[in-house]
Amino acid sequence: MEVYFENAKQSIDDQEKQLWDLGHEIWRNPELGRQEFHAHRLLTSFLRERGFEVEEQYIAPTGFRASFGAVDRESTGKLHVCLLCEYDALPELGHASGRNLIAEATVAAALGIKAVIEKNSNGKRLGKVTVLGCPDQEGNGTKIDAINQDFFKDIDLAMTVTPYSANISKPTMLTIMRVTLSYHGKTAHASAQPWEGRNALDAAVLCYNNISVMRQQLKPHMQIHGVITSGGVKPNIIPENTEMKFYLRARDHIDMAFLQQRANAAFVAAAKATHCEIEFNFTDHPYSNLLSNDALAKSYQKHAESMGVEFTTKCDLLTTPVGSSDAGNVSHVVPCIVPAFDVEGGVVNHTSEFTAAAGEEAAHSSSIRVAKALAMTAIEAMNDIAVINKVREDFTAVHGDSTALTSWN
Repeated sequence: MEVYFENAKQSIDDQEKQLWDLGHEIWRNPELGRQEFHAHRLLTSFLRERGFEVEEQYIAPTGFRASFGAVDRESTGKLHVCLLCEYDALPELGHASGRNLIAEATVAAALGIKAVIEKNSNGKRLGKVTVLGCPDQEGNGTKIDAINQDFFKDIDLAMTVTPYSANISKPTMLTIMRVTLSYHGKTAHASAQPWEGRNALDAAVLCYNNISVMRQQLKPHMQIHGVITSGGVKPNIIPENTEMKFYLRARDHIDMAFLQQRANAAFVAAAKATHCEIEFNFTDHPYSNLLSNDALAKSYQKHAESMGVEFTTKCDLLTTPVGSSDAGNVSHVVPCIVPAFDVEGGVVNHTSEFTAAAGEEAAHSSSIRVAKALAMTAIEAMNDIAVINKVREDFTAVHGDSTALTSWN
């Protein structure tokens, strides 16, 4: 097994300069979700040149899948490992979530796994590795589309990483529901005849205050954050239409149902108080909470620590949510891990400081280390029947037999 690990790490080291160039080019050219055409071209070309079978525009115009190897479970029990590759950026801030690093790390891990498959293709228990290009993690959740199109029925385990300010093998990721609210009133001259109007901005302001007051009585890990995206055009025109966007987060879908009910009451109350009409538009791609596979997470931490990665033991960091991801949805259908890794900048996500840190060599070095750890985690599961059986047992213990994949039977 150690020989396999060294093969994987050496393969990644041999292409470290090219991987840096790949990730840095994505960082230098941030693209919003479903607009990542440059990143799509870079990633698909990079993987095709290195022997992967690539399908462009897979599921979405900027999505792809790139595979190497083969699966024949009936005769060999070979496994299929999926690396979830993300590359979209944030408005104005660029790669303040560090998805240039996610792209680099997942591609690097795939190269390491591919190297081992190539060198041990004479009947050894290995299998197949696929990089799934997942655009628009910030919005539409392409991984959910992949689930709905049965992509994961052929997958045995899935992995990705999330750039952060600490190393955590099993980070907390919350369920998230996105909603757009529109309030509709009636225009009038704000000075001459204000009584003729119905102020949609008043509705938006009341709504925001209703939510702010409600936060005091929410359970831990229940969160609501929102912005007014359209509030009117001119002070002396009573706004006829306003728009707000809210993110609702909770520990799981049970808590989300409760939170959504509370939030809906606050939304509607603002409309009633101002005699405005309200329009709801809830996302049809809610993200699920992350259910990290315990066996995979322990394996990943073991391999990462072997390369000098230090994992935090601070309770506040271990219990604080790192956000939400549609990788959470994947974790409900196949064993999955999304470890958080420190970009070495001592900065907080979704800030300009994090954007700068994500383009530094220190962050690149961190992404290479976690890529090696991901590769070794996958290789261990692909080679050791006891390990993959423990992975499956942990998954079944959380989800029950009814959700186990047919490919395991």
